[in-house]
Amino acid sequence: MNAKEKFWEKYANRTPELLDLMSTMEPNSYVAITDIETGITWWSKQARELFNYEECVHYSAMRPNLRLHPDDAADYRQNWQDRMEGKHLGETFEYRILFNDVYMLFSTKNDILTDENGKPLALISIIHNLGVPNDVDMITGLPNDLAFTRDINEAVNKNRQVTVLKVGIAKFSNINIMYGAKYANTVLFEVGHRLAQLACGQGKVYRLTGSKFGLIFPSLDRKQLAVLYNRIQDYFSNQFVVEKENVPLRLSGGAMILDHYFGDAIAIKSRLTYAINHSKHAHHGELVIFNDEICGLGNDQLELISIIHQSAVSGFDGFYLCYQPITSAKTQKISGMEALLRWRKEPFGVVPPGIFIEWLEEDPCIYGLGNWIMRQAIYDACKIQKYQQDFFVNVNVSVGQIERKEFRQSVLDILEETGFPPNQLCIELTERCRELDVEFLRQEVIFFRSHGIRIAMDDFGTGSASLQLALELPVDELKIDMSFIKDIQNKPTNQAMVKSIVDFGRSSHLDICIEGVEDQSVLDYISQYGATWYQGYFFSKPVIFEDFEDLIEKQYLEEFQAAQKEPELQ
Repeated sequence: MNAKEKFWEKYANRTPELLDLMSTMEPNSYVAITDIETGITWWSKQARELFNYEECVHYSAMRPNLRLHPDDAADYRQNWQDRMEGKHLGETFEYRILFNDVYMLFSTKNDILTDENGKPLALISIIHNLGVPNDVDMITGLPNDLAFTRDINEAVNKNRQVTVLKVGIAKFSNINIMYGAKYANTVLFEVGHRLAQLACGQGKVYRLTGSKFGLIFPSLDRKQLAVLYNRIQDYFSNQFVVEKENVPLRLSGGAMILDHYFGDAIAIKSRLTYAINHSKHAHHGELVIFNDEICGLGNDQLELISIIHQSAVSGFDGFYLCYQPITSAKTQKISGMEALLRWRKEPFGVVPPGIFIEWLEEDPCIYGLGNWIMRQAIYDACKIQKYQQDFFVNVNVSVGQIERKEFRQSVLDILEETGFPPNQLCIELTERCRELDVEFLRQEVIFFRSHGIRIAMDDFGTGSASLQLALELPVDELKIDMSFIKDIQNKPTNQAMVKSIVDFGRSSHLDICIEGVEDQSVLDYISQYGATWYQGYFFSKPVIFEDFEDLIEKQYLEEFQAAQKEPELQ
């Protein structure tokens, strides 16, 4: 035994302990070792405490827990994959992670450990917490959402009277599609600096996520705020010029006047989201001041929404999925399920999505939350495959997901990670997805279908855009909204509408799912139309996965017993 072997002999079973000890010698540094063959990563003690990881975890499972900055997520995944493949070793890459509402900057440097034959064994990662919150937007040079949050909290803590305004650009994805990302970034840069000019030095301007901007004013009353917003709207509708080209923009705006306000920035930002959402969808872009339009929501409910929003940006605590069966119209057997989001936490109990989903869909957190839903739903669907190999799952996606360029890869990564067949995943386009540019939406549909993923239009028949989109988008399925099925036996107009949709679907080789099948009489009546799928309380209300699995197991046993009896009948 040589000197090296003698030295390590006594430490043969102490390697993790040694690595933990080494990682404590340099403050704010962490060690991770990833087995290249299995993808299992060992994390040092400091890293486990910081990121709330188990000692060993599959590297792909880290992503939902990291709470990466949305602008860094795609690059982070690519950098990690490159290092796993032995590329760019020795080069440092940086990314931001959310801790207590503050994005902190981290850097990682990697190397490969090989065996005696040069075969890669493990990826060694040294991670440094640079401790630098990044509060400047890289595109516009303006303070970003982090600074916006910090300055709101400071105003509240010091009991300063301020007015907060949030402005959004409608259908900004059109500019991206028509002119490209570089030009779109130039537009964002110009919008930010024109807003600063229009604020006349009275207010501070922030670039928030996507195509939204924030402004904080020391004090503006309702009249002054209305005058300012009208001036902003008029300028961007008629006078906005970028690179010598007139670029008319349609805006929506929400505001809140803080006067002796007790709360925090999370609650205020939730209210601004509510206000700008109503400006966009119910007021044709006119300014909505939250103080004037609470729409029946009490303070307790608003605080609850703020708590749920905090859950969505910090690990999805309290969120869970329920599943509703999708049954075959021919056999009335469960063939698939739709994933539906719920939230539960004491002392509030179960909170239905109607209370909070509208708020979250307008917030950047919907991207991470939506991906969490997608991953959880597919993992659960994989468990059903032991009973039914052709079992499928439907997952709703929001505008905040599908308009993000990295969403495509996120879906493909989850399918690869789980091994779930792409043709058994159906993405449901929610009603607000219809607000996106048709050509952009068509390209997204084409992309997913090219990878075998099915696409359905949810709530079909509601909204003026449904029929036109069905003609322009190469979707696989139309889901007839339950409002057409309620009391259908006594409503000739609804009967004609449902018949025409089913006939259109059949002639266009589309599947049709009728939602809202609540009892036997409705089922008996709609059977005349010849739809593909049914969904509704008659078959089952949405239930947690364990109860859904019981439904599937019961169906499986009934089919097995029936198959055993067939030889006896012959």
